[in-house]
Amino acid sequence: MHTTPSIFFGADHNGFRLKQRLGAWISRRGRRVVDLGAKTLDPRDDYPVFAAAVAQAVARGRGLGVLICGSGHGMAIAANRNRRVRAVLCGSPFSAKMARHDDHANVLVLAAWETTLPRARQILSAWLKTEESRIPRHQRRVAMLSKLGR
Repeated sequence: MHTTPSIFFGADHNGFRLKQRLGAWISRRGRRVVDLGAKTLDPRDDYPVFAAAVAQAVARGRGLGVLICGSGHGMAIAANRNRRVRAVLCGSPFSAKMARHDDHANVLVLAAWETTLPRARQILSAWLKTEESRIPRHQRRVAMLSKLGR
Protein backbone atom coordinates (compact mmCIF):
# COMPACT_ATOMS: atom_id res chain seq x y z
CA MET A 1 0.00 0.00 0.00
CA HIS A 2 1.40 3.38 -1.01
CA THR A 3 1.32 6.01 1.69
CA THR A 4 1.75 9.71 1.13
CA PRO A 5 4.91 10.93 2.84
CA SER A 6 4.76 13.59 5.50
CA ILE A 7 5.84 17.11 4.64
CA PHE A 8 8.15 18.54 7.30
CA PHE A 9 8.08 22.33 7.49
CA GLY A 10 10.63 24.61 9.08
CA ALA A 11 11.13 28.37 9.02
CA ASP A 12 12.79 31.19 10.86
CA HIS A 13 11.04 34.45 11.74
CA ASN A 14 11.34 35.72 8.17
CA GLY A 15 9.58 32.65 6.79
CA PHE A 16 7.20 32.09 9.70
CA ARG A 17 4.03 33.56 8.17
CA LEU A 18 4.55 31.91 4.79
CA LYS A 19 5.20 28.58 6.53
CA GLN A 20 1.99 28.86 8.52
CA ARG A 21 -0.12 29.70 5.48
CA LEU A 22 1.52 27.22 3.12
CA GLY A 23 1.37 24.42 5.69
CA ALA A 24 -2.33 25.01 6.32
CA TRP A 25 -3.01 25.12 2.58
CA ILE A 26 -1.23 21.83 1.86
CA SER A 27 -2.80 20.19 4.91
CA ARG A 28 -6.28 21.05 3.60
CA ARG A 29 -5.32 19.16 0.46
CA GLY A 30 -4.85 15.95 2.39
CA ARG A 31 -1.11 16.00 3.02
CA ARG A 32 0.26 15.25 6.48
CA VAL A 33 2.13 18.35 7.65
CA VAL A 34 4.62 18.26 10.51
CA ASP A 35 5.70 21.70 11.77
CA LEU A 36 9.23 21.55 13.17
CA GLY A 37 9.37 25.25 13.99
CA ALA A 38 9.62 28.03 14.53
CA LYS A 39 6.45 27.83 16.58
CA THR A 40 6.30 31.57 17.30
CA LEU A 41 7.35 34.72 15.52
CA ASP A 42 10.59 35.52 17.35
CA PRO A 43 13.47 37.32 15.60
CA ARG A 44 15.94 35.68 18.00
CA ASP A 45 15.44 32.26 16.40
CA ASP A 46 18.26 30.71 14.39
CA TYR A 47 17.55 29.19 10.99
CA PRO A 48 20.18 26.39 11.28
CA VAL A 49 18.16 24.84 14.12
CA PHE A 50 15.05 24.47 11.95
CA ALA A 51 17.00 23.42 8.86
CA ALA A 52 18.73 20.68 10.86
CA ALA A 53 15.44 19.39 12.30
CA VAL A 54 13.83 19.13 8.86
CA ALA A 55 16.99 17.66 7.30
CA GLN A 56 17.20 14.97 9.99
CA ALA A 57 13.56 13.95 9.49
CA VAL A 58 14.03 13.77 5.72
CA ALA A 59 17.35 11.90 6.02
CA ARG A 60 15.62 9.26 8.13
CA GLY A 61 13.21 8.64 5.25
CA ARG A 62 10.19 10.04 7.03
CA GLY A 63 9.07 12.30 4.20
CA LEU A 64 9.91 15.45 2.29
CA GLY A 65 10.90 18.85 3.64
CA VAL A 66 10.05 22.49 3.06
CA LEU A 67 12.23 25.22 4.54
CA ILE A 68 11.57 28.96 4.42
CA CYS A 69 13.70 31.91 5.44
CA GLY A 70 14.17 35.42 4.08
CA SER A 71 16.50 34.70 1.16
CA GLY A 72 16.35 30.90 1.31
CA HIS A 73 20.13 30.73 1.12
CA GLY A 74 20.86 30.01 4.77
CA MET A 75 18.28 27.24 4.98
CA ALA A 76 19.61 25.56 1.82
CA ILE A 77 23.20 25.73 3.02
CA ALA A 78 22.31 24.37 6.46
CA ALA A 79 20.07 21.56 5.18
CA ASN A 80 22.67 20.42 2.66
CA ARG A 81 25.15 19.77 5.48
CA ASN A 82 23.28 16.47 5.87
CA ARG A 83 24.64 14.16 3.17
CA ARG A 84 21.26 12.47 2.66
CA VAL A 85 19.56 15.75 1.89
CA ARG A 86 19.30 17.44 -1.47
CA ALA A 87 17.86 20.86 -0.63
CA VAL A 88 17.14 23.29 -3.44
CA LEU A 89 16.11 26.92 -3.46
CA CYS A 90 13.38 27.29 -6.09
CA GLY A 91 11.72 30.45 -7.33
CA SER A 92 9.53 28.93 -10.04
CA PRO A 93 7.37 25.86 -10.62
CA PHE A 94 9.68 24.83 -13.46
CA SER A 95 12.82 24.91 -11.30
CA ALA A 96 10.98 22.93 -8.60
CA LYS A 97 9.87 20.32 -11.12
CA MET A 98 13.37 19.94 -12.57
CA ALA A 99 14.99 19.75 -9.12
CA ARG A 100 12.62 16.99 -8.04
CA HIS A 101 12.75 15.05 -11.32
CA ASP A 102 16.40 15.24 -12.31
CA ASP A 103 18.13 15.73 -8.96
CA HIS A 104 15.69 13.93 -6.65
CA ALA A 105 15.49 16.99 -4.41
CA ASN A 106 13.94 16.00 -1.09
CA VAL A 107 13.87 19.43 0.55
CA LEU A 108 12.32 22.47 -1.11
CA VAL A 109 13.59 25.85 0.05
CA LEU A 110 11.62 29.06 -0.48
CA ALA A 111 12.68 32.69 -0.13
CA ALA A 112 10.01 34.49 1.89
CA TRP A 113 11.26 37.93 0.83
CA GLU A 114 10.66 37.10 -2.84
CA THR A 115 7.85 34.55 -2.87
CA THR A 116 4.18 35.42 -2.54
CA LEU A 117 1.75 32.88 -1.14
CA PRO A 118 0.17 32.18 -4.55
CA ARG A 119 3.61 31.67 -6.09
CA ALA A 120 4.70 29.45 -3.18
CA ARG A 121 1.60 27.32 -3.73
CA GLN A 122 2.48 26.93 -7.41
CA ILE A 123 6.06 26.00 -6.64
CA LEU A 124 5.16 23.51 -3.90
CA SER A 125 2.40 21.96 -5.98
CA ALA A 126 4.72 21.43 -8.96
CA TRP A 127 7.40 19.96 -6.71
CA LEU A 128 5.04 17.53 -4.98
CA LYS A 129 3.42 16.38 -8.24
CA THR A 130 6.77 15.54 -9.81
CA GLU A 131 8.23 12.07 -9.42
CA GLU A 132 11.92 11.32 -9.21
CA SER A 133 13.39 10.33 -12.55
CA ARG A 134 14.08 6.68 -13.24
CA ILE A 135 16.28 7.59 -16.18
CA PRO A 136 19.63 5.86 -15.61
CA ARG A 137 21.76 8.99 -16.15
CA HIS A 138 19.78 10.89 -13.48
CA GLN A 139 19.98 7.98 -11.04
CA ARG A 140 23.72 7.69 -11.66
CA ARG A 141 24.22 11.40 -10.95
CA VAL A 142 22.16 11.32 -7.77
CA ALA A 143 24.23 8.34 -6.60
CA MET A 144 27.38 10.36 -7.31
CA LEU A 145 26.00 13.22 -5.19
CA SER A 146 25.47 10.81 -2.29
CA LYS A 147 29.14 9.87 -2.35
CA LEU A 148 30.45 13.44 -2.24
CA GLY A 149 31.90 14.58 1.04
CA ARG A 150 32.49 11.14 2.50
